[in-house]
Amino acid sequence: MNPSFELGSNPRTPDPDRTMTRCYPTARIPASALLVAVLPCACRAEPAPAQAPAAERVAAEGASQEAELRFDHAAEPTLAVRRARTGHLLVNPLVNGRDVGAFIFDTGAGICVVSTPHVASLGLSEAGAVEALGIGGSTASQTFVADSLELGPMTLSRHTLLATDLGFLEQHLGEPIVGVIGFGVLSRCVAELDFVTPRIALFEPARYELAEGASWLPLDLEGRTPAIRARFEDREGLFQIDTGANTPVAFHEPAVRRWQLLEGRELGDARLGGVGGSIAAKSCKLAWFEFAGLRQDAVDALFPLERKGSRANATRDGAIGAPLLRPFVMVTDYSHGRVAFRLRVTGAGDAAKTAAGR
Repeated sequence: MNPSFELGSNPRTPDPDRTMTRCYPTARIPASALLVAVLPCACRAEPAPAQAPAAERVAAEGASQEAELRFDHAAEPTLAVRRARTGHLLVNPLVNGRDVGAFIFDTGAGICVVSTPHVASLGLSEAGAVEALGIGGSTASQTFVADSLELGPMTLSRHTLLATDLGFLEQHLGEPIVGVIGFGVLSRCVAELDFVTPRIALFEPARYELAEGASWLPLDLEGRTPAIRARFEDREGLFQIDTGANTPVAFHEPAVRRWQLLEGRELGDARLGGVGGSIAAKSCKLAWFEFAGLRQDAVDALFPLERKGSRANATRDGAIGAPLLRPFVMVTDYSHGRVAFRLRVTGAGDAAKTAAGR
């Protein structure tokens, strides 16, 4: 059995030579992106169930009040973006006027993140704590406020960041990781993401026009992370879009039981470790997985076995990771609750092979 670990509220320590996704603890808003150790199988903390207790919902809302936003229409919308050796897309925002290094661009992060060693040097103001929910339990995480966060044409004032130590990721991603760009930025813009080039461009929602030939699909934003309807093996469910995950598909435990996904498959063993403990899991390949009109074959998938912690969330059935997004240019428009997938002229077959691990 090959275990994978999510070290408390810290990012996991991925093995770059093996399949890697992340297990980000999620604050009851869901908190954010923290990479976690993955051996052959990956783990990822998902958003808390929809009906969190009222006090927790209030705390989450208080930690995520909207920052003031300014768009510079004369600025270039396309960001300087690069791909880490793990596949994660990296950008360099200015925090309080300073370029402090690489941030992971992550639709699976319900709040933006800063690594704790940079909090003091950036002059961030303390803003209180939120509860972070992980695989086996929860923990309190501190939030801070940046006077400004600039990314491409966007400038956010009084922007909230969750603090956690990302220092150990350097040896795996190949450079220091200072933070994560998540919901706090994505909710205020239209974002175009090309995972092959790679390319990320940010636009003001009121001025954005979708390219000819593409069409909008409804986007579920419960828990501050995006989700869409998808089909696999003649079943249909609601799956989170997670650009920070490198496992093609990861299911939630209620979906595993409801659909009896362990029956009649050749399974591998895994353990998912996280906040509050660890849970057992299985891995295998799905015959096919389909969304946005494209079917991809022989897709790697992960099935948790225990109804515990964030994997017990029954409001969503799982998560779609970056390998399944490679055939598309994806456009997210959180403010209007919609997403578009424009099929690339070339690369769809290669992306399907990548998802299948071939």
